[in-house]
Amino acid sequence: MIRRLLLLAAIIAVVGGGVLYYRAVTGPREVVLTGIVTTHDVIVSSQVQGRLAELRVKEGDQVKSGQVVAIIEPRELQADRAFYEHSEQSSKAQVDEAEAALKFQILQTRDQIRQAEAQLAATESQRAEAAADLESARLDLERAEGLYKQQIQSAQAFDHARTAYEAADARVKALAKQADAQRAAVALARATEEQIEVRRSQLLAGQRMLAATQAQAVKAQVRLGYTEIHAPIDGLVAVSAARRGEVVNTGQPILSLVNPDDFWVRADVEETYIDRVRLGEQMPVRLPSGVEKRGTVFYRSVDADYATQRDVSRTKRDIKTFEIRLRVDNGDRRLWPGLTAFVTLPLELGR
Repeated sequence: MIRRLLLLAAIIAVVGGGVLYYRAVTGPREVVLTGIVTTHDVIVSSQVQGRLAELRVKEGDQVKSGQVVAIIEPRELQADRAFYEHSEQSSKAQVDEAEAALKFQILQTRDQIRQAEAQLAATESQRAEAAADLESARLDLERAEGLYKQQIQSAQAFDHARTAYEAADARVKALAKQADAQRAAVALARATEEQIEVRRSQLLAGQRMLAATQAQAVKAQVRLGYTEIHAPIDGLVAVSAARRGEVVNTGQPILSLVNPDDFWVRADVEETYIDRVRLGEQMPVRLPSGVEKRGTVFYRSVDADYATQRDVSRTKRDIKTFEIRLRVDNGDRRLWPGLTAFVTLPLELGR
């Protein structure tokens, strides 16, 4: 009986030694990597400063893209919008007034020029007529003087002819001065055309001012719209970084959103095994609860220049570490950022 027990113990020892030797020679068949579930979170922040009047979601809530999740107190920006709207209305009234003044100035100037030119033309016609009358009076005077010297005509007739000539001459001179005055009136009327350019410049300045106030009104409306904070993506509220009633600054985080369909497992692999990892390859991923899923490698990169391990062989070099990422289906919503996950990396020969 004792011999049999000794023989059995010897066989077990030999077999155990053989197994240990085989494992020592062949090495491990797989490596279990400790990873963590992670994702890209989206920070929701305000584009304007103000008091957080409403916070319509809480941590864990599902939100849709475009949904209003928070509201900044809008009264100050509403007042700004009202101010610029009134300024726009005032500028528009000034522009309308300038347009009316420009139109009136153009019509008035044209009428003045037309009237002055018509009066000048009438005066020139009268002057031409008076010049003809003067020539006729001069001839009559010469005939009357000749007849008077021949004592054919009386002195009274001669005086009458001379008086008519002097009157005609005076009328020609008066009309000449009047024509000069009308020419000056035409020149003055044409000079008022410069006022049209002044009015046009004033109108242009008013239009630019109106455009500026309109732009300010639009800007005020846009900034007022910023008081409603919308969710940029469909997802879950992971972190609520602000509370109702707090004053938040521009760009200050209010919420953190995550997309539950965009989670992955991040793990570090020594360079000794990284050549066995290929993009698109599937590996088992086990959760702490024991649930096992399949993960697909979609990213591989150097994680750091060196790791905590050191090769003790003849080369004596630092062993680099590579980061791999595996996409895992989260349809059952078991994954969450920060959860530990164990990735099994097979090490069979021929891989």
